[in-house]
Amino acid sequence: MKPALVVAALALPLVVSACGDDQGSSADEPAPSASSTLSDDQQAVRDALVASLLDPSCDLLTDDYLVELSLFDDITPDEACDQRQKTWIEPQFGEDDILVSNIQVAGDTATAVVGSRYINITTTYRLTDVGGTWLVSCDDFTCDDLEAQSPDAPSS
Repeated sequence: MKPALVVAALALPLVVSACGDDQGSSADEPAPSASSTLSDDQQAVRDALVASLLDPSCDLLTDDYLVELSLFDDITPDEACDQRQKTWIEPQFGEDDILVSNIQVAGDTATAVVGSRYINITTTYRLTDVGGTWLVSCDDFTCDDLEAQSPDAPSS
């Protein structure tokens, strides 16, 4: 088993599972929507990333990322997708609980920071435009050249 993947597998649920509703705090008021200030590409990146976190479908992940996320070294993308779907646990959070910030698009590559307003843990993701569809291609646990970014940096 790959050590970085174990860390990623353990950290990602912590990031997003802490995004649940606390039933009645003043933080229940809706946050202002940042989507109105996003470019079309930034909105597409945000939508693809959020969808990939809420759905076990492999359609929004690259084959390489699927294999990297798998628990085994010698596995095909189809086997990795099957593994993802079989081990999927329904999230205890929804789309409104996921904060995507610092979306940066440069040609056919984009990065974005995912976090929550309830906890101070973030993960940086890279997405690649493949045939007009943004696919998640790695995160700061699986990419050697992708460093964690601050969620406070402005989107460009």
